[in-house]
Parts: sequence; C-alpha cells; structure tokens
Amino acid sequence: MSSESAADSISPPVFVVVGNVNQGKSSVVATLSENETIPIDTYPGTTAKAACYVFRSGDRELFRVIDTPGFQRAREVLEWLRRHADNAAARPAAVRAFVEAHRQPGESTAGGGEFADEVELLTPILDGAGILYVVDASSHLEPSNEAEMEILRWTGQPAMALVNRVRRRDHAAEWRPTLTQFFHIVREFDAHGAGFAERAALLRGFREIRPEWGEVIDEAVAAMESEWADRERRVAALIAGMLGEALSHVEKRPVAEGQDEAPVREELDAAFREAQRDIERRTRDAVERVYRHPGLERDDPVLELLAEDLFSETTWQAFGLTRNQLAKYGAGWGAVIGGGVDLAVGGLSFFVGAAIGAGVGAAAGWFGGRKLANVWSASSSLAQSLWPGETGRFVAMGPVGSARYAWVLLDRAIVHFRAVRGRSHARRDRLEVDAGAGAVAELPAEVRDQLDGAMRAVIKGKGRVTDAARQTLVDAVEATFREVGTHRSDA
Repeated sequence: MSSESAADSISPPVFVVVGNVNQGKSSVVATLSENETIPIDTYPGTTAKAACYVFRSGDRELFRVIDTPGFQRAREVLEWLRRHADNAAARPAAVRAFVEAHRQPGESTAGGGEFADEVELLTPILDGAGILYVVDASSHLEPSNEAEMEILRWTGQPAMALVNRVRRRDHAAEWRPTLTQFFHIVREFDAHGAGFAERAALLRGFREIRPEWGEVIDEAVAAMESEWADRERRVAALIAGMLGEALSHVEKRPVAEGQDEAPVREELDAAFREAQRDIERRTRDAVERVYRHPGLERDDPVLELLAEDLFSETTWQAFGLTRNQLAKYGAGWGAVIGGGVDLAVGGLSFFVGAAIGAGVGAAAGWFGGRKLANVWSASSSLAQSLWPGETGRFVAMGPVGSARYAWVLLDRAIVHFRAVRGRSHARRDRLEVDAGAGAVAELPAEVRDQLDGAMRAVIKGKGRVTDAARQTLVDAVEATFREVGTHRSDA
C-alpha cells in the first residue's frame, strides 16, 4: 500500500481534553481548534457536555479536539475501579465497565447519573482518543488530581500533560514531579499565548507516544504549515490590494452652473477620507477572517491604538517612517506627483512640474505634510483621461499623493496583521496592539526601497492599477512579512 493510501486509511487524530474543573481546558480546545465560539469563563462548570471541534485545512479534516466537563468525583470513581480490578491487565476493562454501569439507560453518553461528568469525559477516551490532561499552574496539586491521573492511566490510552500558564501565580514546580510519574510527556502550554509553533509542537509530541499516528500526524503538521504559509500569501495580497485601491482612489463630485465650488470641495475631501477609512476597515475584516478571527472588537481608542482614526494625530505620530526616511522617499514621490502639475496644464511643463514636485515632496516628507491628494477640475488632463468625453463641471480628488500617508497606511496594516496572526483563539478580550509597534521604520533599507518603488508604481498609474503594479506590490509586501520583527533599522 502506498504511503498516501496508508495515511488515508487512518482516521484523523482525536484528542480529548480532560482535567479538573476550571483548569483552562476550554481555552486549550479553542486554541488548538482555532475556534472562538467555544464558551470560556472563569467560573467552574462552563463546559457541561462533551463537544467535538474539527480543525480543517480547506476541505480536509486534520484532527479533532473534544472538550469535556471536568472531573467531579475522581476519588469515588477510583475507589469503584479498584474494587473491580485486581491486576494491571484488568484495569482498562474496569474503566469500560464503570462507564457502562453508570451510563443512563437509553443514553449514548452520560445522561444525568451521579458520575455523569466522568462518564462523559471517559467515553471518547475509551473510543481511542489521545489524552490531553490540563492543569492550571496557578493552583496547588490536590489529592483529587492524583486520582484523576490514576484513572486516566487505567484507560491505557496515550496521554500528555499540559501545564497551562494563564495566571500570575505559579506552582508548576509542585506539579511536575507528580505529572512525570503518570504521563509520557509533560509540556508547558499557555493557551492564551500559544502560536502556530506551539500547536504544531504539541501535535508532534503525540507522534512519540502513539507510533501508529506518526504518519498521519506528520501529514497534519505539514498541512498546517502549508495552510499557515498560504494565509500569509493571502494577507499579502489583501494588503497589496488595499494599497492599490487606496492610493489610486479618485473621488468625483458634480458642480452645477454658477455653484460655488468651495462647499463641493469640502464634501469631496470628506468623502475621499471616508473612502480611505472604508478600504482599511474592509481589509482588516478580511485579514481577520483569514486567521479565523471574525468579528474582533477593536473600536475603543483608549484600549486599542489601531482603533484611532486613520487621520488622527496619534496615528500619524505612531506609524510610518522617520523624518529622514520620509525626506528620502518624499523626493521620489514628489517627482511622480509633479506630473500632476503638468496634467493640469496639458503636459506642457512636464520637466518643470517634476522638478517642483520633487522639491515639494522632500519638504513634505521632512516637515510632515498632511495633504493627501490634489483636487482636479474637469479641464485637467487627468480628469479627461479617467472620464473621456464627459461634459459638465465637476471636481475630482485623487490619487493619493502623500508618501507619508502611504507609509502610515502600510504600517498600520502590517501591525494589524502581526497582532491578528499571533492572537490565540482562547482570548476573549479586545485585540491588543503594542503602542510602539510600528514596523516599517525598522525594516532593512533594501526592503523599504522595494516597498516604496511598488507604491510609486501605483501612483504612476494615475488612478489605474495595472496587473504588473499590483504584483509588484504583492511581492514587496511578502518581502516585508519575511523581515517584520527580525531586523532593526539600518537608516
């Protein structure tokens, strides 16, 4: 049988998460399955019934995680078992007999008997699931915990202990000597902080204690790694698409005969800014869906820096490049935008406009210019290019002509991406972002140069983004992802 068909013949691994009440079991399940809908609370008994959650990559099921109620009467259960087994070989059968004896008539699971929770959690283990025994490092080891471990050992199923560190108090050293007596592997696992690497390592651990799962676990981890890389590519495309749409956006408003243009221009400016906000919002939503975090709360500017308005002073101070970096790139942008001077007069002063633009761009980069885009009339070459043959008075605004704004927009997107990518699905708080987390100023100069050239290629399109310019942006954003968080600025 080929390795592929052999792997297909093995069912995806199933892990049952067990432990005492309020030890963080549901948090572990949420993290492993990437499921934010799993109920998590601080009071005991949040999980009343066993529930199965499937982790998929596309249409492929990689593994299942079963959340269970906590042990309620472990010492009584162990006493029952000891009365029904007088040697080690008889122990698994005794556990099965216990479950059958206490399952309610007509119920496939526990029902409402005196050992309902224990029957509920032992049933999937007897069906062949691997055991993840979760302990809260902030709590003390109790006699009931040792009874739980002994019951699990009696099942004969492969088991791993997870020391869940989610609170400040730490009694891990108290737990470890006992855990190592009962479990093949003991790992520390912060359910609220675990990322992709920690989850993959946990799966690989079961490869060691359940050899028959080795091939299917290897394939599951490989599929997870492929999925993770694909997510980054998709997000790079989303951010590149956002930049292309935002930087090339043009807003237009009609002007009636004899109407004063001033209020129309104010309306145009407000509409242009709101369109930019909407582009950023839609992109954030899409990025969060890629990482299976739909509906993240991020609307409180006191708690979350990214919730600051895109055009607020805080945003412009916290994100983007340094003044020296902006001065360098502002000159290049000014040369491109300088063409706008020429477009307004039909291209007759191209070299003059480009020279003026370069000087203005450098100055805007240094002094922090806030002008986003020029306003054009119906007689401009740009307007005639975008809307050929259109008659009547109108004013238009765009594309974006501010290097500073472009870098702020990109920086916010990268910081948001990093926060979402690293967020555990066990968390129920608002999305947290480091107030000093701006990334683009820290990139190597060659990566910044690549990004700047890609964004200027969009601007050169004068309101249209070519396929080549879009791909250049995608490549530049992917290069940024490879560098983010690994380098300090060299300029």
